[in-house]
Amino acid sequence: MSTQSAEPTEFRESPSRSRRIATEQPVTLRAKLHLGFLTARGWGLFATGTIALLGAFLLGRRELLAVSLFLLLVPLLAAFLLRFGKADLKVTRTFNPQQAITDSGVRVRLHIMHEGRDAGIMQLRETLPTDFGAGPGFSYPSRTSGHGPAGSGSWYEYRLRLATRGIYSIGPVQAQVADVFGLSARPATLDAPSALLALPQCNALEPTGIPGEHGSHGQASSNRRLTPDSFEVMTREYRPGDTVRRIHWPATARRGALMVRQEDYRATPRAVLMLDRSRAAFLSQGVGADPVVSIPQFTSPPKDSSKRFEWGLHAALDIGAFLADTGFGIDLIDHRGDSINEVSASGTEDPYELFAGTYASTRMAQSLAALGLEDAAPVRRDPASATLGAALKERLRERGDRLVLILGETTRAQADSWLEVVGTRSRVTVLCVVSRHDQGHGAIAHLRQAGWSAVAVTPHSSLAEAWAELGKQT
Repeated sequence: MSTQSAEPTEFRESPSRSRRIATEQPVTLRAKLHLGFLTARGWGLFATGTIALLGAFLLGRRELLAVSLFLLLVPLLAAFLLRFGKADLKVTRTFNPQQAITDSGVRVRLHIMHEGRDAGIMQLRETLPTDFGAGPGFSYPSRTSGHGPAGSGSWYEYRLRLATRGIYSIGPVQAQVADVFGLSARPATLDAPSALLALPQCNALEPTGIPGEHGSHGQASSNRRLTPDSFEVMTREYRPGDTVRRIHWPATARRGALMVRQEDYRATPRAVLMLDRSRAAFLSQGVGADPVVSIPQFTSPPKDSSKRFEWGLHAALDIGAFLADTGFGIDLIDHRGDSINEVSASGTEDPYELFAGTYASTRMAQSLAALGLEDAAPVRRDPASATLGAALKERLRERGDRLVLILGETTRAQADSWLEVVGTRSRVTVLCVVSRHDQGHGAIAHLRQAGWSAVAVTPHSSLAEAWAELGKQT
């Protein structure tokens, strides 16, 4: 086997994340006349045959006629066999690491091999998203490609640096397939695109107290007292997708409907993180509008985001990781009460997963990786909806449970709506991501008067400082 690195060895998106279109090659006369099914060598052989055929007629030489027919038919036969023939090529694409982190490098390795007849010489080019420009080019087989009982192949490697979270479409490998004599060539797609998941970075918060908590470190209390009828409190109705192993049969027999267990609900207090993803809250219109950030969705159209929404999403991840480390189970929902796993293309298998334990931050980062703003019309619905109210009522049942609201630009009227749907319960933390520091003061003051911890931040604010300020409002 051999390893041949692609040049250039690294591709990076532009800092502005604007789309950069690769320079198109000028259309040649050969392309206009659709003469690409033969190579320059093939057309040279065909032209020689044509001249020989003309000479055979002029000179009356039968042997020259046979040579001319041979020269004419060989490139055409090569093109025919190449068009309907198939080289057994197999492309294996691997990523290291399997899930990339934004602003960090990832190595892409290609293993291309074939079985059976010789695949001939091919010029390969990897297909990358438009932001990366033209993909790296290779020549197959490489000069020192290996041969074995399973076939022969070559290894190629290049690096990517992903500036935006999302699900990137890497591939397929485009090839210029040629016959063994180099007389004919045709374009071919060797494989299907591979999905590369880019996770948002998770930054650890300082181990300070939790806003609204009393104690030295704000650790979540877990000494819940169970009652004889605790299964009634610890169960909920069966939802599609729940595993059969979670069915609580005593509660099912008593209620007459399928009931499933809430894993350690009483022993583990819950923190609900509500991330507003409405377009009106994070994409302002008119003069000074927020620039749109595109979030790749593999082969689907990209989702829209903005700098303010990216700040709010990273804040949700960092706060969620911090609360999970202090003993909370994290429940991520959006402004409509839907689970993030349901509305994100990178959501985990269980739409009602409670993020807790050692890998809570990684699982949350995976769920948030492809999340974008809502696709609905720019009219923002009233947050005091029945769905959101029902979702919060279902999720927040214990006194130790907490609610963190991450909102966009919020007016005084919208603050009243949030107070109406959530209620005047304590242990509510609010971060409003605004464009300028002088925005949102009225809404923040109104929320604080209701007993909530609230602060306004901008995309340039420090989450650690904002979290510390929320702690002082306890």
